[in-house]
Amino acid sequence: MLSYDDRFLRFSFAIDQIAKNLQKIKNEKLARFGLRSMHLMSLFQLDKNPEGLTGTELARRCQVDKAFVSRVTGDLCQAGYVSYSNREGSHYNNKFILTETGLQVMHEVRIILEDAVEQVTAGITEEQLLQFYTILEQLDNGLCQISEN
Repeated sequence: MLSYDDRFLRFSFAIDQIAKNLQKIKNEKLARFGLRSMHLMSLFQLDKNPEGLTGTELARRCQVDKAFVSRVTGDLCQAGYVSYSNREGSHYNNKFILTETGLQVMHEVRIILEDAVEQVTAGITEEQLLQFYTILEQLDNGLCQISEN
């Protein structure tokens, strides 16, 4: 049986390494679109919600603060991937939507990411993946409880 020290070190190093590798891969794959990993979750959420999302809704769904969403949506609007659903009047409570260019980019990004996921999960069964995600969520919930105390 692993000691608490061994469990902590193994878990910490694995999570840190996964996060670094994931960040690096996302940034490399997204660079050709002028995007970084910080843009990806917002694009995914807007793609899943074609009716659009307000900044507050986007922040909640991406689990980030509104200031972060403001920076990211500013970048995405400037790149021409996102716009306001109502271009006239106040932007307060206006919804962000993907532009046609944004929809095309998301189509290409999905193909790239599907290929990456297939490579990473080759040889792992669907059942194993579901079990892994269940355990990972339990670990995350435990960490959240500790961090809130």
